[in-house]
Amino acid sequence: MTEKAVVDAAKQIASGQGEEQIVTLSTGVCVRLHPVSSSLVEEMKAAIPMPPVPVVYIEAKDREEENPNDPRYIDAIEEVTRKRGDAILDALLIFGVELVGGLPEDKVWLKKLRLLERRNNLDLSDFDMEDDFDLEFLYKKYVAVAGTDLSVISGLHGFRPMEVARARATFLDSAGRGAGRRISAEERGQDGDRDEPSP
Repeated sequence: MTEKAVVDAAKQIASGQGEEQIVTLSTGVCVRLHPVSSSLVEEMKAAIPMPPVPVVYIEAKDREEENPNDPRYIDAIEEVTRKRGDAILDALLIFGVELVGGLPEDKVWLKKLRLLERRNNLDLSDFDMEDDFDLEFLYKKYVAVAGTDLSVISGLHGFRPMEVARARATFLDSAGRGAGRRISAEERGQDGDRDEPSP
């Protein structure tokens, strides 16, 4: 099945027009896709509120005005966007992706994650390594679903293209690859997200 066919199938599932679909991800892992409630995704976003816009006193006008170009505010917006992307991706992995064959019998993947943790490259302290549900989530997040699979996973909810790009950047931890790009206030919508260009 081509990636476009998989994405189309995921979109059909999300809109209630198709049956749950079994697909093979780019990592070779077989999963069953399930539709994910838009309400859940919106609640995940709402749980991480946007910071208030800072104000600055304009002496010539003798009043305070909002200053959306404050570098600290821009950094805070980027952090909220990153956290929202993380939360949404987690929800999609938990509710939208089911491992068809369960976890692999060999635990090499887990040993690799533990090695990264010992080297302080990964924090697994929030997870119970004796809990099958936690282990399944870790496997889906760090092994089964690769960056190229995000277009498939996002179709379960119906992300806008810009949200897919954000999720992909978050998933790949692209801090060193273009993370310094600032988004102007004009590019952001009322909810703080970047507006998409008109077709």
